Amino acid sequence: MTSLDGYVRVDVEDGELWLAEGFADTAAEFGLSERSRWESLIAAGQAAGRGKIAFIENSGRSVVLKQLRRGGVAAPLWRDRFPSRERLMDNLSIPCHARERGVATPAALALLVVGGPPGLWRGWLAIEAVPAARDMRRRVLESPPTAAEWVEVLSVARLLHDAGIEHPDLNLGNLLIDEAGRAWVVDLDGCTAHPDPLDVDGRVDAVRRIERSYQKICFLNDRVADPKIDWPATYARGDTGLAEHWEQRKARDVARLNRHRRTWRR
Repeated sequence: MTSLDGYVRVDVEDGELWLAEGFADTAAEFGLSERSRWESLIAAGQAAGRGKIAFIENSGRSVVLKQLRRGGVAAPLWRDRFPSRERLMDNLSIPCHARERGVATPAALALLVVGGPPGLWRGWLAIEAVPAARDMRRRVLESPPTAAEWVEVLSVARLLHDAGIEHPDLNLGNLLIDEAGRAWVVDLDGCTAHPDPLDVDGRVDAVRRIERSYQKICFLNDRVADPKIDWPATYARGDTGLAEHWEQRKARDVARLNRHRRTWRR
């Protein structure tokens, strides 16, 4: 990829820096053309997910910095190395694709791509922070979320899937609620964009992951899970075919949930 609408490529000493329109001055202020500057800011940041994140502030705007890291079976060996430069570039194009289709997700503002060793790539990403937002894991621990909040959370998941985006780790930690009650989906690094909307099984798998995340949080913190949450109906929003498929898979999915429960430890 040599160009991307809305972004400017700048060749820097360590590799290439992609900047969203209007973000160049902030990037210059914080020295984001240098890999060492990204590393020092993130090292002084806070633990989150697979690594650390840092927050920078400019003119009342909060920005999150993170190093891109791999998950899954490849993580222990190639934690921060990627075999494809295009895979790193997805961290700009996929959020743009999602936002164009109405998905509430933070804008990607900058991406530093560094090559080496030969055939492998590393990346650092800056995204816009969602102001006054809590992830749903924290929200569940504070008090039972309202029915309206669950509708928002499952609606943003539905929009993501309608846009053909497959999120490999769609759990309550990656779903936020802001102070206006709007839901956001974050951590799109690792997502795959498909040309068509996600298929039915992919949708059910994703929502079951959200449900398991909720059940696990309740279990580990001695909370009683709300039995009134109608996961398929809330997500399906009147799509009877989707709800029927959900019911057809019920026995298999309940068995899978029970297998996961046996691994949970307080």
